Amino acid sequence: MHSRALHSRQIISGTSYSARPLCKASGRRLSNFSHAQRDLLFCHEHGQSISSRKTVTLASQNANIKAAAVTAAPSFELVPKPVTSVLHNFARFQGLPSIGTSTDFSEAERCFTRLLGAEDLDAQLRSDADLQQAAHVLEEAVAVATGRAFSNAAGGDAEAEAAHLFLQRTLYRINRLVLFWYDDLRNYNNERSIYLAQLRHSIEQPWQQWETAHFDVDAYKSKSVKELQDMVRQQAAHDVDPPLGQTASYIKNEMTTEGYRHLLAVGSVDGLVEASRQSRVCGGAANEIMCAIFRVLMEEYGTGRFNKKHSTFFATMMRELDLNVEPEFYFDLVPWQSLASMNHNFLLTERRRHYLRYAGGLTFFEVNGPSVYRSYLAAAQRVGLSDSASGYWELHIKEDERHGRQMVEDVAVPLIDQ
Repeated sequence: MHSRALHSRQIISGTSYSARPLCKASGRRLSNFSHAQRDLLFCHEHGQSISSRKTVTLASQNANIKAAAVTAAPSFELVPKPVTSVLHNFARFQGLPSIGTSTDFSEAERCFTRLLGAEDLDAQLRSDADLQQAAHVLEEAVAVATGRAFSNAAGGDAEAEAAHLFLQRTLYRINRLVLFWYDDLRNYNNERSIYLAQLRHSIEQPWQQWETAHFDVDAYKSKSVKELQDMVRQQAAHDVDPPLGQTASYIKNEMTTEGYRHLLAVGSVDGLVEASRQSRVCGGAANEIMCAIFRVLMEEYGTGRFNKKHSTFFATMMRELDLNVEPEFYFDLVPWQSLASMNHNFLLTERRRHYLRYAGGLTFFEVNGPSVYRSYLAAAQRVGLSDSASGYWELHIKEDERHGRQMVEDVAVPLIDQ
């Protein structure tokens, strides 16, 4: 099996893209991101905001977030955006204005919201002219965005960035339907929609091809099982304590309280539902590897005690800093790189074909996590925050050091041997 385990090895690479603390075990890699740049994922410019029911709430409760963004990463101008609900109040929907600029996909997002909220979308698309038009606008926007985002010439220009953001937001809003959010059950009317599955595929396929182009799988095919296992252990030894990047150093030594608030706001989109996706890979035939992964999940869930669940510790940090703890409240602050990491996680956990890639991603995350969390913890302690406002990081430093060793020796190395 070792040739099939190569994706697992690649994801563990020290250049793997890591969106911490935003996504558990995505293992996503972008070759054009340095270690320092990865740390900037929570502070990217997102362009224009879109209308939302939470605009006033976000502005009133978090008036200092704008200052936090500038302080957290002075090389970027950050403007927090209001959170977009998956299901809008359709009484406020008054037609579709034109896109306006080449980087504005707000019309397509509004059309997507209408489609998500339709009762029995697949059936209605066969006869409802308005929904058909909304689908047409959305599909055209997806086609344009995939061309901009994943073409060979695509770079860091505004059009490519806007395209990436639109595509990853769209993917996330489909993917999130596999989890239960304890909300109105009607929000899940289209969770098994064939149309949404096709839409997801139309984005995932070119995106994954673009991602895979960064890998050199053939370089590992000539390696023996023993060589691959040694490489995993050596890379893990590096990833557990890599050199401090420029941005990580800024976080550790210079970030202010407002910068720290911004970090938590962005991180909350994943942190408040931490390890939810991991639960979806723990079923099936019983074996030692599955049990090793489940042990990690069990600790993430506080062994079934809500007050010990890691997401509860994250919420405690947020409350200490007067941040809203409603899941996804700060969705519109999240840059596309972080959303892509979450979506990659959804992909790897929802498809058994990618089980080995997920195992590699989780291994890297658990190994590398403590080195990132130490910078966050140092920032919180330096600005004088309470133990409650930083306890999540301290907990993860301690537990993930153990989880990292478990994932290397009880999961990654045995999988290569099979």
